[in-house]
Amino acid sequence: MMGLAEIERKAFDLMATSIRKYEFLNEWKFEEKTVRLPFRREVEPENLFVFSREIEVPGDGLKWFLKISMEGNALVRLDGTAYGTIDDIHTYIPVRSGRHKLELIVSPLTMFGYHKWRIRIDYAALIGIMWEPYVLAQRLLDLVSFIEVVEEEELKDALMKELSDILIRVKSVPSIKQITLLRMLLHDGGAGIRELKIGRFDVRDVRPDYMFLSAVYGIGAMKGKIKDIPKPKKEHYLWEIERTMDELEKSLRKLKRAFPKIGKAYAFAHSHIDAAWLWTYDETKQKILRTFSTVERLMRRYGITYVQSSAQYYEWLENLDPELFEKVRKYVKEDKWIPVGGMWVESDVQLVDGESLVRQFLYGQRYFLEKFGKIARIGWLPDTFGFSASLPQIMRKSGIEAFATYKLLWNERNEFPYHAFNWRGVDGTEIPVHLMMSYKSSMTAKSLYKQWKRYKNKYEVPFLLYAYGYGDGGGGVTWEMVETMKHMNKVPHVPKLVKGTEEEYLSELQACRDDMPTWEGELYVEVHRGTYTTNLKMKKYMADAESVLRSAEIWSSLAERLGLIEYPEERLERLWKRVLLHQFHDVLPGSSIREVYDEAIADLKDVIREAEEIIETALSSIAGHEGSRLVFNDLPWPRREVIELDGDYYLVEVPSLGWKTFEPVEVREGVKTQVDDGRIVLENEHLRAVINENGELVSLFDKERNREALRGTSNVLMAHIDTPGMWDAWDVNEDFLIQGERLETLERAEIVESSPLIVVVRVVKGYGDSKVVQFIKLRKESKMLEFHTKVDWRDKEILLKAWFNFNTHNWGSFYDIPYGIIERPAVRNTPWEQAKFEVPALRWADVSDGDYGVAVICTSRHGYTNWDSKIGLSLLKSPIYPNPWSDLGEGEFTYYLYPHAGDWFDGEVYKRAMEVWSTLRVHGEGDKEAKFSFMRTDAVVGAIKKAEEGDGHVIRLYNPSREELSVELPGKGVELNLIETKVIGKVEKRIILKPFEIKTVKLS
Repeated sequence: MMGLAEIERKAFDLMATSIRKYEFLNEWKFEEKTVRLPFRREVEPENLFVFSREIEVPGDGLKWFLKISMEGNALVRLDGTAYGTIDDIHTYIPVRSGRHKLELIVSPLTMFGYHKWRIRIDYAALIGIMWEPYVLAQRLLDLVSFIEVVEEEELKDALMKELSDILIRVKSVPSIKQITLLRMLLHDGGAGIRELKIGRFDVRDVRPDYMFLSAVYGIGAMKGKIKDIPKPKKEHYLWEIERTMDELEKSLRKLKRAFPKIGKAYAFAHSHIDAAWLWTYDETKQKILRTFSTVERLMRRYGITYVQSSAQYYEWLENLDPELFEKVRKYVKEDKWIPVGGMWVESDVQLVDGESLVRQFLYGQRYFLEKFGKIARIGWLPDTFGFSASLPQIMRKSGIEAFATYKLLWNERNEFPYHAFNWRGVDGTEIPVHLMMSYKSSMTAKSLYKQWKRYKNKYEVPFLLYAYGYGDGGGGVTWEMVETMKHMNKVPHVPKLVKGTEEEYLSELQACRDDMPTWEGELYVEVHRGTYTTNLKMKKYMADAESVLRSAEIWSSLAERLGLIEYPEERLERLWKRVLLHQFHDVLPGSSIREVYDEAIADLKDVIREAEEIIETALSSIAGHEGSRLVFNDLPWPRREVIELDGDYYLVEVPSLGWKTFEPVEVREGVKTQVDDGRIVLENEHLRAVINENGELVSLFDKERNREALRGTSNVLMAHIDTPGMWDAWDVNEDFLIQGERLETLERAEIVESSPLIVVVRVVKGYGDSKVVQFIKLRKESKMLEFHTKVDWRDKEILLKAWFNFNTHNWGSFYDIPYGIIERPAVRNTPWEQAKFEVPALRWADVSDGDYGVAVICTSRHGYTNWDSKIGLSLLKSPIYPNPWSDLGEGEFTYYLYPHAGDWFDGEVYKRAMEVWSTLRVHGEGDKEAKFSFMRTDAVVGAIKKAEEGDGHVIRLYNPSREELSVELPGKGVELNLIETKVIGKVEKRIILKPFEIKTVKLS
């Protein structure tokens, strides 16, 4: 019996012999000149370059491929139509016979953004192949790869014997030219994935002896300098192919009887395309054209089903290539092309406001409904770095019936126990979850076999969700994949392959729900914890943009209800979509290249500017109508606080969700200060804070509760060396948190401002070449101590944290998540608890035992370490990969300490966080008495906006309590789902919100 190497050799010989003809395409038009290949030029990486020529493809019965060996990627246009991609994987594509105009739209970037500041095309050729023999050889090589991983010795021996018996009689030996052409076809090009050590996984690497022969003798043979060895006669070769095919079919039938199929796999072609990552948005648009045109041809030829998320990509396609978009729309109608996800993009779902998550689905689903007549039914976030416990409710109320994901398989300490389960969210909503074993599978017997072996829930949910195709940098499925797929159900002892349809897959998944285990709470991914912190400016501007968009909608809605302005619906929608784009799961987390942030931050600044213009228009109309200078409050509870206006401070009162004439409250007794033995004491009605000369907090006394809030020195700034082994911008290593260096005090703490309404203490700290300036502030009547922080950071590979030690003894702490609150362990007894050494929060973390607590509030810093009463807020992380300039330079943020009685709800932690996120505004002129309140509630009003359909306005309410909450509305109306496509029922003026419920009400 032949060994596996001999079987592989025979298969490669058959494959090489299938190559019959070739023609080099040496001359091209470029910049109105004729150039010859090889071609090389130094270029700017963000530009595109067009090469064109006429080609004549013979109609001789062979399948002809266009082979391009190049650095970078190219969109192939044939006769003016997007035709496919040349990239690191698809280095050759089939071309139909006839005379054609061929264009290459070349990007210097490879699939993963790798480039060398040049375009380089080594050669282009047409290669004619006998396709059925080529596919047969590919099947044989797939079986070789399968044999390498089979654990059942009996099956392995049987496969080896059958293949040996079939192939031992093969006599065809390819010529040197044929060997060389095969090497060119399979190996040349794709420099990006080779140099990044990624490689292809749907075809086997070319044999070393082929590599040697093609280099040492093949080049000479191709140039006519060396006489080639004879190639097999076509007639004999075809006879061998026919015999081999026939015997292989018989052998596989026999093997299937002895080793039946195991399980089932729903196969969906897929391409995960990052909206930006190691490349910019503009390059992603090219990736969409390249990938979608490739998929369209494969769908037309093979009838595959393909899943694709992200409404933003379809909108880009609609604008870039309306003809291709119409083809996609046709396939969607035929249920071959399946829009999934339902979101505008595959966003981060932990670091964004709850309303942002709602808008991801609202705009995504409504786009799908408008363009395709249907919404997405499968939630799709394969590559996002963790999943908030509020997501089940948001998905279900947005029309999502099941959730597909993957990243949980990356857990570094604890293997996630389920691959199919019911996920119960923070409010009790459940949704079935199906983990893909990979979101970029190879469509090989080896892959199917290994995934089924790994799959944990074979008995409860006896089928895989099998998404195949190259991804991250796009590309998608290959010709080899779809050809192999045609024969996969003939292979023994791998899952039965079902060409996935949305309806069939969902129906079978739903039928299994009663047998599924249940997971309750968040889906915490035990990697990429640094993304809660990396890129300070990106996260700050995102938080600011979310805040001003909320305000712009609220004030525009109220002004329209008063008949003062027309609601700027289209403008606000455009602004929202720009913000949603930048929430992509590699952009907001800080894990993209510098060029992405140059664009995203500039765009967020512009969004903020435009939103402020909208607010200005609305507030001006209201103030003009009232004839008064007004204080505006867009939160649904009354506020009394110190504000800064034109450099002066005022104590003001304002009603809930409304306005009042600007009438500062007269102050009789102000904030007190004293210096005692080198320590600075700040004191108001509620707090007494003691600050040492290093700007550290040695006491925070809660006067209302007569209790010291600190157990030890707090606001200790520590620099932790931060050099993850692999994912620099993404990861935090716990070992580095255990050690750290206290920042040096460069300028001791001193009082720099003191007035009845506010006292400010300034301290300057340093580390290496970096500087941190803190302004510690206490305002009159405030229950919060604030730390306004300015950094000028110059040191790389550092995680900067502020550490606090609170006077509580708690086994768990509470964290703000998008439209939800979650408890996480503060103890480290189990591996699961130990893995949560850095966790995300949206705007606050509350170290509380239920009777008393201290909250850390920060709207733009999201990473926390909590060990018992000690908690560390991550302030800055400065990696070098993929963005060497990440977090260098100036930045600023503010965090707050808030001691309180009770839990987060009774202690109003969520209210204080909303107040610092959405500040009071003063606008208008005049002194006419005015006062207005739209509504009053302890619930969070996440949005007041124009309804998507018909007249009226929509209020989004969220209950941040573990108890039911009664809310009095401004009027009667109807309850809608989150995407405003379905009326759930009528509502009266008073409604009940269940714990953590999100409710959408359209007012009459």
